[in-house]
Amino acid sequence: MTTLEEMRAEINRYTPGNTRPEAEHGYQRVALQLFGLMGHGKSSLINSCLCVLADAEYRNEAGAGQSDGTMTTSRTEHKLTNELVMIDNRGFAKLDSDEILEARAQLRSLRDIGKVSWEDNLTKTLEQIPKKYSQRPADVIVPIYVYSATQAWSQSDGTDIQKLTKSALTITGIHPIVVITRCSEDKRNEVWKRFGELGVMERHCLENYTENDHQRSEEKDRNILAFLKICIREAEWELSKRLNQDRQAMFVEQAVDQVKQETEEYKNLKTQDNKNKCNPF
Repeated sequence: MTTLEEMRAEINRYTPGNTRPEAEHGYQRVALQLFGLMGHGKSSLINSCLCVLADAEYRNEAGAGQSDGTMTTSRTEHKLTNELVMIDNRGFAKLDSDEILEARAQLRSLRDIGKVSWEDNLTKTLEQIPKKYSQRPADVIVPIYVYSATQAWSQSDGTDIQKLTKSALTITGIHPIVVITRCSEDKRNEVWKRFGELGVMERHCLENYTENDHQRSEEKDRNILAFLKICIREAEWELSKRLNQDRQAMFVEQAVDQVKQETEEYKNLKTQDNKNKCNPF
């Protein structure tokens, strides 16, 4: 069996494209972009990955459980290595159309690190396109969906999550990786089954280290390192399909799709507003 030290060393020396020259694909980093409902363990997952990969004492670097009760409200980047980063995110409140549109924009590299809001999606996108076009996206984005096994599953949850996971696959070319937290809870098997029914190929039960429970164990460390290796594997598979592709052309295609989707949503909202004005009661 591979030792924890060997697993850490493999992750720490990773560079996008592995043995392929960087010039062939142009990507410099792999970004693990986290999504999930509020309070489901996104920040705790980042804290756990940071301390396990560095084999260091647990620290609440991502601010898990802090802020105003809605936990994280911004996109924040945390560096695991120079070539591998995790991006924390504002938690979804309802996973409605506005929130899904914002997630799509993030996956398309049309948002900066910083404060996240669910409003004015189209305005933000139009502001970002010129800047992002000139920069050329340098990150391979791996979508990660974090879900707590303590959450009661509903049919509407499944429908909304499937919209997001299908969008993530279409945009990034990578099947979203689902991390199920608090797996010791009795709903674990149901949640595992439900995500399988949604067509999710990569499901992983991980117990995060937290402020109240950060006693390290080999089993937890190994599971977390294995999760990171799977993220790298998925990024490498996608990179193998992008060799010699024009990154700017890909970005333009993604930006056009985003504008179309946000324009359609804007029209729907205006139509609904007009109906409400005509029928105030």
